[in-house]
Amino acid sequence: MAVLEELGGLKYVRLASGRRICYKEQGVRREEAKRQLMVLHGLGSSRLASMPDTLLKAYGVKIVAIDRPGYGRSDCDTEQTFKSSVQDIEEVADALSMGDKFWLLGYSCGGAFCWACARYIPHRLAGVCLWAPAGNYYWKGISDEERSAMWKDLVSSNKFIFGLGRRTPSWILRLYTQHFVRPGSNWFKRLEHTLSAPDRQHLLIYGPDGSLIRDNTESMTWNKGFGMSKDIELLKSDWGFEPEDVAGVYKGPFHIWQGVEDNLIPVGLQRWVKSVVPELVDLYEVPNEGHLSWFCFNSKAHHKVFEALFGEDVQLNEH
Repeated sequence: MAVLEELGGLKYVRLASGRRICYKEQGVRREEAKRQLMVLHGLGSSRLASMPDTLLKAYGVKIVAIDRPGYGRSDCDTEQTFKSSVQDIEEVADALSMGDKFWLLGYSCGGAFCWACARYIPHRLAGVCLWAPAGNYYWKGISDEERSAMWKDLVSSNKFIFGLGRRTPSWILRLYTQHFVRPGSNWFKRLEHTLSAPDRQHLLIYGPDGSLIRDNTESMTWNKGFGMSKDIELLKSDWGFEPEDVAGVYKGPFHIWQGVEDNLIPVGLQRWVKSVVPELVDLYEVPNEGHLSWFCFNSKAHHKVFEALFGEDVQLNEH
């Protein structure tokens, strides 16, 4: 049985396996919450990402943001699979009394694990929201021509991960993330040269200093990039399910938001998903936006997402 722990000002759920998952809470108190939302971060990120408190209070939302295994302060899971990740998420939700059903939000690579939750624990989900989510470019229905079109505008690093990286042994990926990926300012200097124009402009406005750089440093430092290497290993593997399998068991809200100019995750992937499971997915394409520009530091975007996901337009009092 999972138990709650606190150490050095950090909160953890110690799973039945003995591993610890670090988490951060935000928003209204659990007793006052109309909705409880678990947030799954993306590649090179952590539990530290947040949303405006005014928005969370207006919608009665309590957020539980976790460090996924091997990221931030959470323990590594050398045997991690998509199915075991879902078991971790369900165990955390139960330990934190998130109710019979809770909401999920996954950003980028975190979206892949939301897909897995909808496949394996559909009865526990009140609704799912994905921001620029990673998918499986080798889902059975994707033709070689469609895959090539999806990859056409991707940055070279992502082409490697999902292309050549598919045949790269996991131990090489582990060495790469441990010894060659440098968190913090070095990470953002590399991004400045590879991101789409809207994302580069976004970084110029907000800069790599502050919360973004703290989030990335927290993500990569403690476990020396283990979470990233495991993400890459899982993303390029056989996920064990197709979108049609998810549509067959999950019947709740399933919203995908995607920047059209994103060159880390292509809009073509989400359009393909929508075409094969139109009854499952509500797809929102955001013109002239990339992978970061619409989602980060954008309270209006967060409001729009909540309005669509919860089916309720709540007016905010910003004063």
